[in-house]
Amino acid sequence: MIKAIVMDMDGTLLDSNNKILPETKKALIDLEKKGVSLILASGRSYTRLLPYAKELEMDKYHGYLLEVDGIAIYDVHEDKRSVLKRMEPQEIEEVFTYLMGLDCESMACFDDGLFDYFNEDIYQLKVQLRKEMNLPDDYPWTAGPWAWLADMRDGYPKISYIKTFDEINRLVNKIQLMQDEDKLAIIYADLLDKFSNQFEIFRTCPRQLEILPKGFSKGKTLERIMKQNGWQKDEVLAFGDGENDVSLFEVVDNSYAMGQAKDYVKEKAAFVTKSNNEQGILEALKQLGLAN
Repeated sequence: MIKAIVMDMDGTLLDSNNKILPETKKALIDLEKKGVSLILASGRSYTRLLPYAKELEMDKYHGYLLEVDGIAIYDVHEDKRSVLKRMEPQEIEEVFTYLMGLDCESMACFDDGLFDYFNEDIYQLKVQLRKEMNLPDDYPWTAGPWAWLADMRDGYPKISYIKTFDEINRLVNKIQLMQDEDKLAIIYADLLDKFSNQFEIFRTCPRQLEILPKGFSKGKTLERIMKQNGWQKDEVLAFGDGENDVSLFEVVDNSYAMGQAKDYVKEKAAFVTKSNNEQGILEALKQLGLAN
């Protein structure tokens, strides 16, 4: 008997337009009505997850947000948040300063904002893209998981563009960096070599990396939620498409990689379903007899 479904967001529950497709939404809400708990497991903080949770009516049922790749848990029904770990500026100075010397965009993210650094070459690229896309002058300079310009003000309204590490003046949840896929692969290997003993480092999307406190992951925090609720490994479904979702696959029996996921993610999952744009979650639920 399935008691919970844990889902990554970008590239998994959400389509390429950041929407939950109607048929998938209906199937998930129907399962909630039958007592199945939903867990949204994301690199996002609660500020960017709550609108989707409410769209899924998780405030009416016993759902959770597994935030920032596992550093916080939000009980949506009880409206209660537990922060397990944050990163202090002195803890991240070495790695962030190192990132500032690489050809990438680096962000230190907190609950409702971020500190953003990029070099002059990336800035000029953004200027050209903003012009080509006819974007307004107040459009953010921030990159996103899929493009060099992305408006994340709905979840990160407090954005500071920085030139030095000293401008990071508060605790942060994580570091994330953006670059095109080929260059990011080289940066990823370099960071693993230099900092894997100090931090958890994941590829979340083809052009995005995330750096988290050591010992924290989606999987470890899911285990905490499962223990709290008495759920067994065969009672939880997990869906994901990124390297940071592999830790989810490791703690449940029934794990699904999305159809567009990279091979290194698919190899870690028990099953592969259709892509996010083809409603892969819904397809798997139908195969399991949990949806029509």
